[in-house]
Amino acid sequence: MDSVIPIIAVMAIVAGIIIWVVIMIGKKRTAAWEGISQRLGARFTPKGSNDFAAFPFQLFNTGSSRKMKNHLQWESEGVTVHLADYQYTVHSYTGRNRTSKTYRQTICILEKEGLDLPRTYLRRQMALLDWVGNKFGAQDINFEEDTEFSKAFVLKGDEVRTPQIVGPELRQHLLQSRKAFKTIEINGNALMINFGKRRKPEEYTELVALAMQVYYMCSSQGSAW
Repeated sequence: MDSVIPIIAVMAIVAGIIIWVVIMIGKKRTAAWEGISQRLGARFTPKGSNDFAAFPFQLFNTGSSRKMKNHLQWESEGVTVHLADYQYTVHSYTGRNRTSKTYRQTICILEKEGLDLPRTYLRRQMALLDWVGNKFGAQDINFEEDTEFSKAFVLKGDEVRTPQIVGPELRQHLLQSRKAFKTIEINGNALMINFGKRRKPEEYTELVALAMQVYYMCSSQGSAW
């Protein structure tokens, strides 16, 4: 019994150190985002908020314990830009056992009043899973003239309007940038890019530039500014 006590004490110390490191990393990340927000003149919300609930995107209906943190909001060229960390938790069950996994990612949302783009969802293909899905009639809008794009992505949305906004220039751009994002969602006057993981604050110009390029290409095809 006496030999167990030191082991438990060491484990408790190690756990405490890990928790402290995680907290300090989080504080350092928040401080970095706050510094960027000051340079941009952006509104900054460091703690968890439910600001994402106003956007009709599939990501925000996934999992539980949804939370947006380090949220920057500012105006650029008539477009409202949101850049934030977003997380949610998914629970799975095996018999009586429950496991949980929390997904953390950086997202960028752009919105502009007066724009009316069709509801659209795009993600990278997952070969086996999507092959099975196609057998059971899952939607995937393909382009006969662009088989490379159709093999690389799953595209869902309005069968008429979605192909119109995903034109040749945008398809080529997405192919070239496919490793930079996980999903893209479009609905009405807003577009969101999920980068699939937490990105470094100093990469913010690269993240916003990609979102802006996609947004302008979609909007130029879908409706007039």
